[in-house]
Amino acid sequence: MPSVIQGFVVTTKPKDPTLESFPTVDTIAAGATGTVVYPNSYKGVAISAAIINQDTVNATTISLNGSTSFQLSAGGQFNVNDQNIVSIRIAPAGAAGTTQIVAQVAPTLLTTERARWDVLRG
Repeated sequence: MPSVIQGFVVTTKPKDPTLESFPTVDTIAAGATGTVVYPNSYKGVAISAAIINQDTVNATTISLNGSTSFQLSAGGQFNVNDQNIVSIRIAPAGAAGTTQIVAQVAPTLLTTERARWDVLRG
């Protein structure tokens, strides 16, 4: 059954063994606020992401899917796995370094997990 996350209909199941995906890397400039909206940028949802604060002096603030923001310490890394991630907001990236988001993105699907499983198994 599809779910709606931030207005986007999501049919992806992150642990689907038939799911194809591809890697992406987004860099938020030092001192900037940036948001990656995966359906708009990549026509899919991120199913895993690593957020790396490359500023060794300042913390950065993160929000996933519009949720409550939290701090990522200077030089810190935060990983999210096996989730449907529509957006990641970095506000602001540290003044002395960038913040990178490395994600595994699954394209928006027009079929169900069961239909793909039946086709693969024959």
